[in-house]
Amino acid sequence: MVFGGPFVVSSTSSKDGMSYGILAGYNYQMGNLVLGVEGDFEGWTVGKVRYTSLTGDFLTAHSKWGGSVRGRLGYAADRTLFYVTGGAAFVSDETSVPTTGISIGGDGTRAGWTAGAGVDYAFTNNWFAGLEYRYSRFESKSFIYPMPILNLGLVGFTQELNNNQVNARIGFKF
Repeated sequence: MVFGGPFVVSSTSSKDGMSYGILAGYNYQMGNLVLGVEGDFEGWTVGKVRYTSLTGDFLTAHSKWGGSVRGRLGYAADRTLFYVTGGAAFVSDETSVPTTGISIGGDGTRAGWTAGAGVDYAFTNNWFAGLEYRYSRFESKSFIYPMPILNLGLVGFTQELNNNQVNARIGFKF
């Protein structure tokens, strides 16, 4: 049996925001074993504003979109598919000082990896719904920032970026 097609994805990224996107994939079933590949692209409304006592400023870190290309290995039991997934991930990033309008990181894209697990249930022969958890880790980025307090010069810092994501999905099998 072969599964695949476009999907609508809605996910929550902790308390920080919401995302919506599309997902497409292809699965091949051999007995109860399912092998597949999936790709997704999402628009996000996530980000944090943090106060830094070292610089006396608020820094924002935002992601506007993200996506991944993953392999999938699953076990089908009647209409239910249990699976693990993993592969490459990418995300937009922007770091700035909102009170000054200074963009210290510019707009960019970071690559990384993602891994997770999920379950899909086919409620008809063509339609299914599912729930998936994924952890994503992206490359670190270092910044040099002018320190406004007492004109003390420049401050360097490294920004780590990761994401815990739960996706609710509904899709159509061709």
